[in-house]
Amino acid sequence: MSGFVRFVDGDWSWNSSMTRIMFDLLEDRLPDGDQKAEIVELRDNNVLMLDLRDPSQDQLVAIITNDLNDYLASRFDANARKDFEAGYSELLRLATAQHRRNQGQESGHETAG
Repeated sequence: MSGFVRFVDGDWSWNSSMTRIMFDLLEDRLPDGDQKAEIVELRDNNVLMLDLRDPSQDQLVAIITNDLNDYLASRFDANARKDFEAGYSELLRLATAQHRRNQGQESGHETAG
């Protein structure tokens, strides 16, 4: 089974173990509350799907954009990270574009993408 994350500029789909790592990152970085509980519930029930297209989801998008590389570096050796590189570079690209778009909307300026 694979995981699936939707962004405005495209969808990221990768194997479930890599998607689970992304959910672990979100759990690790989110403050306690409803959003964190939802991420944990989805992960624990193996429902590895998120729709992050709405600007209201920017906290999750920002975590992926800002923390993914450091999170991977702190948990995996260089060889393992190299194996992940293709999948996570696409996730990071989509999340970064989404975060920029969200920030543009937040400041009242729609950014072209």
